[in-house]
Amino acid sequence: MASMETKGKAAKGQLAVMLLVGGLVGFGAGYFVGGGGRPRASSENVAPGQTGDRLAELTRTLDRDPENPELLMEIGNLYYDREDWDQAVAFYEKARRKAPRNPNLLSDLGAAHRNRGEFDLAVAFFQKARESDPNHWQALLNWTLLETYDRRDAKAAQRLFDEVKRRYPEIPQLDKIQEQISGIHAGT
Repeated sequence: MASMETKGKAAKGQLAVMLLVGGLVGFGAGYFVGGGGRPRASSENVAPGQTGDRLAELTRTLDRDPENPELLMEIGNLYYDREDWDQAVAFYEKARRKAPRNPNLLSDLGAAHRNRGEFDLAVAFFQKARESDPNHWQALLNWTLLETYDRRDAKAAQRLFDEVKRRYPEIPQLDKIQEQISGIHAGT
């Protein structure tokens, strides 16, 4: 019995790692194929009208359950995917009133502020996400990318990058981020 339980836990652990790595590969591919700039939604993954249909459906559900933080966050995500940063922030903020320590929400809110060019606010939310969950890799990676590509602060970027690489070496294309930081050090 114990060996089957151990095998089941091992299989679940392997599945979790595979899902994490798959998500990271998708992120890395989308991020670096786009030239390393700010992350943008990949509209080719969404059929025309699909986002609008889903948004309409969620809005109807929100009428019945206006205090649901997961629903508010999902609507914020749809606006984020549409690159409507103002609406994304508005819905993330509504969700934050109900779930103030949700690290995924805080990281998403930081990413939306980053896309609006509000870097100090973005960093504040990445820090809050990490305070809520010190192992929240997305907040750490988002903060690293902000310091690297937006602020071009080689010292801060390198410090954050070193932590990303030490803690999450499985993240794909870390060498591209290091190349960018090295270019900042070199003045290019």
